[in-house]
Amino acid sequence: MPIFLLIYYTVPEKYGNLILFLGSLFFYAYGEHRFFWLILVSLVIHYALTRYSQGKSRKCQRICLVVMLMYGFGMLFIFKYMDFFAANWNHLAVWLADRGSRVKLPHVNATEVSLPLGISFYTFQIAAYAIDVYRGQVKPEERFVDLGAFLSMFPQLIAGPIVLYHDVSAQLKKRVLSWRHMENGIKTFIIGLSLKMLLANTFGTLWNQVQTAGVSAASVPMVWLGALGYTFQIYFDFQGYSMMAMGLGEMLGFRIPRNFRHPYMATSVTDFWRRWHMTLSGWFKNYVYIPLGGSRHGKVRMLFNMFVVWSLTGLWHGAGWNFILWGMYYFALLMIEKLFLFRFFEKYPVVGWCFTFPAVVTGWVIFASDNLSAVKTYLMQMFGHLSDAGYWTMNLDLFGQTVRQYGIYLVLAFIFSTAWPYGKYRENKNRPLTILILLVLFGLCVYKMQTAASNPFLYFRF
Repeated sequence: MPIFLLIYYTVPEKYGNLILFLGSLFFYAYGEHRFFWLILVSLVIHYALTRYSQGKSRKCQRICLVVMLMYGFGMLFIFKYMDFFAANWNHLAVWLADRGSRVKLPHVNATEVSLPLGISFYTFQIAAYAIDVYRGQVKPEERFVDLGAFLSMFPQLIAGPIVLYHDVSAQLKKRVLSWRHMENGIKTFIIGLSLKMLLANTFGTLWNQVQTAGVSAASVPMVWLGALGYTFQIYFDFQGYSMMAMGLGEMLGFRIPRNFRHPYMATSVTDFWRRWHMTLSGWFKNYVYIPLGGSRHGKVRMLFNMFVVWSLTGLWHGAGWNFILWGMYYFALLMIEKLFLFRFFEKYPVVGWCFTFPAVVTGWVIFASDNLSAVKTYLMQMFGHLSDAGYWTMNLDLFGQTVRQYGIYLVLAFIFSTAWPYGKYRENKNRPLTILILLVLFGLCVYKMQTAASNPFLYFRF
């Protein structure tokens, strides 16, 4: 990174995108050398076809767009969903055979390939570019290197945020590099790194402790505490990564879009999805929901469009029935809100928050569990034994010990889920005390990276 930044800041401005493109390819190849070719082939196809279709007939442009989308989403299906499809297809074939059905389904072999890093993110990113060119909202990029720098930009390449071409097209042509940008970017990066290393990883340990101890033997308060742990782990993991991407982007002269806006302060589920992973929500809204008709054709059509969006949102996160169930869970909640509750929650936001936050925590349990059986077990422990006082009182010593162990982190998590600490930081970010605190936090993060038994980034899975 220091070598890259030294080259990036010293070469003439006209070579900046070339250095960024080559540096990003090196970064990706270092982490994913087996599938390095995927991103290059995608880049070549989209560059060539968007350029070729420019000025051609609408039919030709439509054919080129279909080819690009089929390639991008075809590769995504093969690498991310083929094994899931094959396993379920084969289960269906066995089920039909056991019941003497005349329908004979052929066996489908699984590909058994690992998921390439960042394929979901860069596939959505380049697909949006192709669609925007087809719609006439952006012009095709003339320089291959500039489009390559956009697609492979390493700060957000492997886990987002999803950057749209029109967000950075002007900065690809001309951007300002200064030590002030470098300083601000480093500060933002350290805050994101601290959220990840000091909060997300700690809550990951809490979640793992509950899983290791055995969910079926845990009390109701204990399983809720574990679910709260995962709720904060996934937020500070991805919020931390997004802030690191924003900080690195600022160092390079780019404004990478904000991905979170304090989602756990949402006063409705609708509000939550306006605040959580905003670049993904925006992608589905602009490229799926609105093209399907949005809410313009009556409630029945609106609900169908929502069903499609949330089916795809669940599948985007992973090839598993728990992700599909998670998508349907949010579809049901949003449908209920739109039909009955949304105006009530707007009128009484405290009531809305008291409904939304537990609903989100419950949703993360569905999201986190490996299979539907695990989902059922955890939810039964959360909700299924409330009439049995024993499930509230057993292992209270363990619950109290866990609360004492993680209590200060839970307090910090709720504080850093609000806008208050970030507002205070912006007011005081140039003061010596703030800089000293950031340096101490950076030292703690480095220490954690050296001593932690594991250091997972949850969104690398997606």
